[in-house]
Amino acid sequence: MAWLSSPQRAIRAVLASQVLLAMAIVGLDLLRSPGTAAPGLFAPPAQGPSVRPYRPDLRPADPAQPGAPAMRPMADALEFAADAEAIRLTGQIAPGDADRFATWLDRNRPAALRVMLDSSGGSVSDALAIGRTIRAAGYATEVGEGAVCLSACPYMLAGGVSRQVASGGIVGVHQHYFGRNTILPAFMAINDLQRAQAGVMDYLTQMGVDLRLMTHALRTPPEEINLLDAALMEELRLTTPAAKG
Repeated sequence: MAWLSSPQRAIRAVLASQVLLAMAIVGLDLLRSPGTAAPGLFAPPAQGPSVRPYRPDLRPADPAQPGAPAMRPMADALEFAADAEAIRLTGQIAPGDADRFATWLDRNRPAALRVMLDSSGGSVSDALAIGRTIRAAGYATEVGEGAVCLSACPYMLAGGVSRQVASGGIVGVHQHYFGRNTILPAFMAINDLQRAQAGVMDYLTQMGVDLRLMTHALRTPPEEINLLDAALMEELRLTTPAAKG
């Protein structure tokens, strides 16, 4: 290799360093695989910082199964199920899920009047449409023990005529991601984004949720999630007072 000139040696050194960096990134990604993710990632806000890394592909372990891996995969589209107690929506919110949910309701006509949510979010427009369907049907919404409701999911939560989050349930918000438009000029893309944000604000107003929820979302970048504690959710009317029995 002595015949290489100094510039050639420099180029080879840069390439070698990039290869080593890529290997390190891959190694770190493997360490963050679903079976080994940090258990505290979705711990309630009182047990850690309110802003955490956002991993839409993961959900916490089932609290009813002690010794299970700390994290497990989150389905890449909503899954619908129902029993005598509740309608259950689980998974990420994929484009088209609002229509799928409406069709599923019409086909199955569940008797339950409560919707249990366990979703890491996804399509904002579908979350808003599902929230409107929930409100029109008169359903209550709930995030149960060990479940998450992140990103766009709180808009489904807001659709409930009454809204509850268990002490071990996790709710979080961040900046909306409506997708990048690479065809329209920048000013038109910004206009689209502003119209979409206005649509979200209109929706929250109609559902009776304080628009200050948006400030907690807008200050948090999409790759992070801002977890809301029980007092703040009640203050923002994202949750409603529990019925006295």
